[in-house]
Amino acid sequence: MSQSQQSTAGAEGNENEFQVSSESDESETEAEQQTNEQAETPNPNPNPTPSSAEGDGSQALKKRKRTSKVWKHFKENSKKEVHCKYCKRCYKTVNSGTTSHLLRHLKSCGKYKRFIGNTSGLIPINESGDGAVEAASPLWMNGKWDPMKDRELLANVIVGHELPFLFAEYSLFHKYMKYNNPLHQKVSRTTITKECIKVVESEKDKLKKVFQNVDRISLTSDCWTSNRTVGYMCLTAHYIDEDWNLQKRIITFKDLSPPHSGEVISDAILEAIRKWGIEDKIGTITLDNASSNDKAAGLLRLSFEARDRLHFLGYFFHIRCCAHILNLVVQDGINKIEKYLSAVREGVKYLKKSEGRLVKFGEIATQLGISTKRALCIDVKTRWNSTYHMLDVAIHYKKAFKGYALRDFNFEWLPEDVQWDQAEKVCKLLAVFCATTKIFSGTSYPTSNLFLVEIFNVKLAICQAYEADDVFTQEMGAAMYMKFEKYWGEVNVLMAVAAILDPRLKMESVNFVFKIVYSGYEVQSRVDEAKHKLRALYDMYARKYVSSSESTESTDSSSGPSSLAATDSHLIDVWQHMETTWSNGQADSDLDNYLKEAVFQHRKTTPFDVLKWWKTNAIRYHILSKLARDILCIPISTVASESAFSAGGRILDDYRSSLKEDVVESLVCGGDWIRANMRAELQTLQHAANVEEDLNVQIPMSQLNIN
Repeated sequence: MSQSQQSTAGAEGNENEFQVSSESDESETEAEQQTNEQAETPNPNPNPTPSSAEGDGSQALKKRKRTSKVWKHFKENSKKEVHCKYCKRCYKTVNSGTTSHLLRHLKSCGKYKRFIGNTSGLIPINESGDGAVEAASPLWMNGKWDPMKDRELLANVIVGHELPFLFAEYSLFHKYMKYNNPLHQKVSRTTITKECIKVVESEKDKLKKVFQNVDRISLTSDCWTSNRTVGYMCLTAHYIDEDWNLQKRIITFKDLSPPHSGEVISDAILEAIRKWGIEDKIGTITLDNASSNDKAAGLLRLSFEARDRLHFLGYFFHIRCCAHILNLVVQDGINKIEKYLSAVREGVKYLKKSEGRLVKFGEIATQLGISTKRALCIDVKTRWNSTYHMLDVAIHYKKAFKGYALRDFNFEWLPEDVQWDQAEKVCKLLAVFCATTKIFSGTSYPTSNLFLVEIFNVKLAICQAYEADDVFTQEMGAAMYMKFEKYWGEVNVLMAVAAILDPRLKMESVNFVFKIVYSGYEVQSRVDEAKHKLRALYDMYARKYVSSSESTESTDSSSGPSSLAATDSHLIDVWQHMETTWSNGQADSDLDNYLKEAVFQHRKTTPFDVLKWWKTNAIRYHILSKLARDILCIPISTVASESAFSAGGRILDDYRSSLKEDVVESLVCGGDWIRANMRAELQTLQHAANVEEDLNVQIPMSQLNIN
């Protein structure tokens, strides 16, 4: 048998036998090193005999000790050859003593890599600059390299980053993985699909266990139509975990049978929460302002009332999406002033239709000292925020518009000074709505204690526009004011209660805001309503948790006067007297003590985590902290559910529109669960495209093949 055949046979041998032989070879090498070290040790005899000086000991003294770690993996024979302990490949020794060729062999030796895989340990993952790394989750390697673990990690990549299943079969990806791990094997699309479903089911089981330890869950839901004109409903659960962190998870993304009536929506929601086993923990549900959603909320309320599972005394069961309310308010205002914005819109369109015009416009702006980092944009009439961005950028280039009109006589849409003033007023008003909507629509959505302050800013801006001197601003403000008054009363109580539970705001903030929001004759009644409902909620929580604590104490036979009666009967009168004193006295409740204390002073320069404050003070306010925990997790926007439709659109694109409904639900929900377990948001294909559009990489023209 040739040397190469022997090497192949050795590679295909039993792995255990290979490991034993490797360990024995290594022990032999250590014995040789010990012999060399003993030979290099100076002779303690100061007068050595000639025989000892001329013997092997003197030769050993002249031999240089090998310090390279590579010799742990190679063995030298009498023919001045070294062979790898793992694959038995032989190399000639070099007189200079260099070991570079041996190190290169170890990097490509498959048997050595298998030996390394047999060592138990973990691979720490350090967070990179982009932050998209799993939080505190090193990869444990139990024993040898596990191909099943490799598949599991690949399935997490595909589901979390919303990649197609065919990604596992990409040739270049397989080449890259093969370079990093020669043992990696290509996985078929069918196999990785099954693995992805298995990963999602595992994450689902973990989430069910989390829900078992949660007392209250709030829901948001919205509907969406895919490119196949199939209607989908997304249901998102919002809760606070054991560490007092605000969490959200998509629990359902399923197709709805037409028509999308209130009955169909309510049945789908009830079916979803029953599958998850959380039907007794639902506190509120937030929906948009569609009539079908109103009917669905009414049917759901009847179902919860029938089972006596209507929490918060039914005050906040159905919450209207404030982001939709703000959209309706702004749209009514913009429709009144549409004719005043035509000059700016048409002027931007004229410049955007020609690249040459944009270049010339940019040169004029540069000459005038205007920064050209902001790009002109055309608005979409159905999206008021795009109108705001269009006006904001156009105002930035106001002088450049005037300079361009002097050079291009075909430019007929130069706004007059009055129109520029009107655009600035609109932009100033829309900036308030944009800031509020950004908070409502944020990825890390806020707790409900911040909503009252934001709505106050909106109402104040609308009132200022409504009371303005010019007719232009009055028309816009009047339309917004009427729409705002129509929907404000339905969410004001929740916002007021949540603001009171903010230690920086308390009752003083409600008194101040309601004076601005409501008319003088109804301010006090609105404040009293918020107080009354907060008190009623606290009393309900007090009865629930005090009764549970008393039942626990009653089972403890080692305390109380009954235990004393057997040994210290003379103290019975004392205990009876103390119990009478307790019943006659009325101690202040958690709520009373909380409201009596001064507001918590916190610097605006640093962020304030209201949940962290309540976690710290849960011992002081045992009952009130439980109420605060449930109130602060109530969302007033369906944006969390709407964001899932972006993922649904990326998964159900024109090339994957034939995916089955259960696979689509697994991918959307599973991707959300995996990303939620990360320290930072994973980058999907859409995120990567947005980032790459901003890249400014200089490509040498010599590298381009341009004819």
